[in-house]
Amino acid sequence: MQLQALCVAALLLLSAAQVFAGPSEAAQWLQRLQEARTAQAYQGTFVYERKGAFSTHQVQRQVNAQGQLLEYFVQLNGPAHEVLRVDGRVQCMSSAMADELALIDLWPAEQITMQQLEQWYEPRLLGNARVAGQITTALLFAPRDQHRYPVEIHLERDTATLLKSLLFNEQGQLLERLQFVQFQKLPSDMTATQTPIQPSAECLAVAEQTELLAITSNSDWSAAWVPPGFMLLSSHSKKSVDRSGNVLSQVYSDGLAHFTVFTENIDNLEIDGGRRQLGPTAVVSRKVSQADETVMVTVVGEIPLGSAERVALSMRAVQQEQLDD
Repeated sequence: MQLQALCVAALLLLSAAQVFAGPSEAAQWLQRLQEARTAQAYQGTFVYERKGAFSTHQVQRQVNAQGQLLEYFVQLNGPAHEVLRVDGRVQCMSSAMADELALIDLWPAEQITMQQLEQWYEPRLLGNARVAGQITTALLFAPRDQHRYPVEIHLERDTATLLKSLLFNEQGQLLERLQFVQFQKLPSDMTATQTPIQPSAECLAVAEQTELLAITSNSDWSAAWVPPGFMLLSSHSKKSVDRSGNVLSQVYSDGLAHFTVFTENIDNLEIDGGRRQLGPTAVVSRKVSQADETVMVTVVGEIPLGSAERVALSMRAVQQEQLDD
């Protein structure tokens, strides 16, 4: 058994080190990945693993007669949570979807370009693999600094559809997995004959307060520091749990990694912040007071804990930033 384990380990190391993908070759795969977003319809089932827990999801993707991209997600284990997204925007979702919505919002990681990534990651071609019965090409993105984790993605060779993504920590331990277990490509010219996606009555229309807001520079609070290469991807506001005010959430991405900054007004000044690592996710909360306003800032994302803390510590009211300038 020890010999067998050593042989397996040696093969894995050899596979990981045998090929280096130059920027041009990696860029070709990333370009194909972007093109697959609108060119390929499919349906399938994928598993999502983090912190030792699994959830199973079904996804359908098609282009309707109006040329809109429809993506429909249903959680298959536990409550039948569902989300319908049209051209990247959530149209309806089940109640109590807060945790799953973060996954759906960032799925799949197709809006990535080599121009974004080559400064922050070293791309490596790992070779061919097999996922959900499909031949895939595996790419590893090794970080060039301490503010992000290694990411491995597997693309279906014919269509460059993302079928698997793995997130590792600095020691190479698996933090998160998203992987198809069943995948079926659908013809791209079947718009007239395909059955339209029909969410159930449990999929509730998204209220105006949770609609995506335009990214502007006049948000009440913003981060004075984010890790190099991370850009503001989206911003939206929704009512707090007690309905007493709004919670602003701002999503940052470097193309592969993401984190979200939540800002909420608080009345109870006795509330303390904290820091913890939940599997792949860093969670840092701290109170920030400025003038007569106190907010709770929470940074949640798949970045190292120290980087998340630095983001939280940098939060400032925009008005104060302007005065400082």
